[in-house]
Amino acid sequence: MATTNLTRERNSKKLSKDYESIKRDLIEHLRIFFPDTISDFNESSVGMMLVELMAFTSDNFHFYLDKQFNETFTESAIQPKNVLRHARQLGFDTTLMGKSAAQGQTDCFLSVPATGSNEKIQPDMRYAGKVLRGSKLLGNGIIYEILEDCDFSTVDFNDPLFSTVAETDSATKQPTSFALKKQEIDIKAGQTKTTSFTVGGYQPFLTLTISDEDVLEIIDVKDSEGNIWYKVDFLAQDTVFDSLVNTATDSTNVPYVLHLRSVPFRFITEYNTETKKTSMIFGTGDASKFDGELIPNLGDLSLPLLGKENFTDFTIDPQNFLKTRTLGVSPTNTTLTVRYRAGGGLNTNIGSGQISTTSEILFEVSDSSLSAAIVNNVKSSFSVLNSRPVQGGRDELTTDEVRHLIPSVFASQSRVVTAEDYIARTLSLPTRFGSIFRAGVKSGDINKSSVELTIVSRNNSGNVTTASTTLKDNLRRYLSRFRMLTDSIEILDGDVINLGIDFSILCRPDFNKTEVLGNCMLALKDFFDITKWQMGQPIIRAQILRLLYDVSGVITVFDLDIKNLVGTVDGSSYSTIMFNVSNNTKNDIIYCPTSAIFEIKYPLKNIRGSAR
Repeated sequence: MATTNLTRERNSKKLSKDYESIKRDLIEHLRIFFPDTISDFNESSVGMMLVELMAFTSDNFHFYLDKQFNETFTESAIQPKNVLRHARQLGFDTTLMGKSAAQGQTDCFLSVPATGSNEKIQPDMRYAGKVLRGSKLLGNGIIYEILEDCDFSTVDFNDPLFSTVAETDSATKQPTSFALKKQEIDIKAGQTKTTSFTVGGYQPFLTLTISDEDVLEIIDVKDSEGNIWYKVDFLAQDTVFDSLVNTATDSTNVPYVLHLRSVPFRFITEYNTETKKTSMIFGTGDASKFDGELIPNLGDLSLPLLGKENFTDFTIDPQNFLKTRTLGVSPTNTTLTVRYRAGGGLNTNIGSGQISTTSEILFEVSDSSLSAAIVNNVKSSFSVLNSRPVQGGRDELTTDEVRHLIPSVFASQSRVVTAEDYIARTLSLPTRFGSIFRAGVKSGDINKSSVELTIVSRNNSGNVTTASTTLKDNLRRYLSRFRMLTDSIEILDGDVINLGIDFSILCRPDFNKTEVLGNCMLALKDFFDITKWQMGQPIIRAQILRLLYDVSGVITVFDLDIKNLVGTVDGSSYSTIMFNVSNNTKNDIIYCPTSAIFEIKYPLKNIRGSAR
């Protein structure tokens, strides 16, 4: 009897998963526990038929069980739908799974008529109008759109880099037109389209799908009542960043003021990997009713407690809360007009100089009394040329690519914690709210939980300067959405330390001294290009010496003097920051304070050299 119990226990622990093992275990089980019932296990017997049927069924059951179990993990999931569910659960933006469009910058040119007398002929800036955003360009058959207004009226026509003679009169040799130039205008592949949806009665979580494939972004959504609907990351997000025109004195460098806008009219987007179409999902609030009619009365919820000294748990209908505007309003009895940009793909990447054709130009001038014929000629003269490649386009993400991107999304955060987080978030402030050139972060000297954020900006000439009050206010509002609750942020102005360099070289006799000296100055100008410098970055004299020695024709460098320029020197104005170069030099390294940045403000004047 004891042996039988051990046998039963041993066999009950068997867990085979493949067909042959299951079949073998079933036969063994029948021989032990049902020896008198089934004893014939010949291949043609009824008993073997039943055993094989059960083994086949179990084998399939285990196969689908294992497959379903694997689909519960991101690393082992195979079905695209399941990978997509994992991605959404961990915060992956599914709209990023579609195509991406290449974007970059291009230089724009416009020819305007000349005006003035023989003594002073200049461009007629009345015709220097504005090429509006949405104007279309062509490159290799791909449509690119201008993302910002290109205003030629702001061009300094006295600067030969941005204004030059385009045509002259053959008889008088006087200029008849001038070419104006605007640099680095943002462009992006794709084209803007418009569609409309007619919405009837109230429907929670209303979903509207755009018929076009490969929607890159939804530009704006408006209803027939004039309400603007805003795209948010999730329906519980009830505020977005918005911009107001800046009317202060610093409006040239900071065109807009950033502020938070409450958005009851909002939606989220979702990308379908199978149809390649984008859907808009709205909230649960009924726009035709007030929230007061939908939010339950707390007194009503306490009714089960009336007249009772003790009570048990009671239920609350969650639908009473879902019908509020907490998740936004759902449109009712209206028509939604949606503007969106579609296109993208790997083929939208293009090399430099390949976008030179215009397709559709939206042009306007401020003076309506100007000659329409001349305005049309000026409009027709608009041309572009991209000096750098336009990149960033790609095709749809594959399932494997999404699987590998999910961990990075899960590890990312919408909060700024480390110093690198603060710098990255600060520099990501959209340029229409002001341009922050460099930033530095450190803990407060007294309060360690406070953060001292030091920033500098750049003016229209490209020189480093202190940030304006509006720019700092915009940055403060921007960071308020991302900072930790216990962090206090103090935004400080960074110091700009202007420097000048004097050097002397000895040239080889078989080289032209003037040419060698010019090459040395060009090398130093490139080395001190402000776009290559960070706050607190030191100057290593050995690097400068090596740079000069590498110039062909230089035998030796016998003098290298770096000095601080303060106030007004030789008619040029510099920052008021005084910096003792010798006191801050150790081991031939000139150390810069962490809250400052070195700058050669006027390279042609501040870099001086002599050759022997």
